[in-house]
Amino acid sequence: MNSNLRLNLLLLAGIGLVIGLNVAGFSYSYWGPSFNLMWNDFLNANFYRPAVKAGDRTMADCLKVSDFYSARLTTYFLADSDDNAGGAIDDMSRYSELCDRVPGTGRAIFSVTLMEEDVRSLPVGLSFYKLDQKGARELLNSVPAKPHPAGFVTLDSPLSHRGKYVLELAFGEGKSAEDKIEMPISVGQ
Repeated sequence: MNSNLRLNLLLLAGIGLVIGLNVAGFSYSYWGPSFNLMWNDFLNANFYRPAVKAGDRTMADCLKVSDFYSARLTTYFLADSDDNAGGAIDDMSRYSELCDRVPGTGRAIFSVTLMEEDVRSLPVGLSFYKLDQKGARELLNSVPAKPHPAGFVTLDSPLSHRGKYVLELAFGEGKSAEDKIEMPISVGQ
């Protein structure tokens, strides 16, 4: 192959590359969001670990949202053990800071941060339910709806069984699904 033919092929390949990059760049709004979603799902499934402890997570890991509201969940957990039996339960240095996955049975303090400042003047209630095999709810504990000007709603509850639970945050009267945020809690799974 002579040098002129080789140069012409390299020039043609360069022109094709520039045209391809321009087409990809200008059509990104059509294929980009679905590609990004697929790429992030691939990374989450194969490379990223789920956030377990406070230092492992980002703000978005524990952020729960509805159409109008957002809240951040922090779970403080004290495991059932011989070391913790009969000890003080108000010593927060003994608690692990988690999100929505609790490793086993014990005592949990759920702290929900209300992200929007204008919501803090609304009555906000918090309810904690245990789910059975069929998905039916059993109310374990609740905080009645009232304004929380500091932006924090906390609920203390023992976790005596492994399984699925739901923490429900209700804004205002909480009658519609738009006024609620449901936070699934997994215990020992």
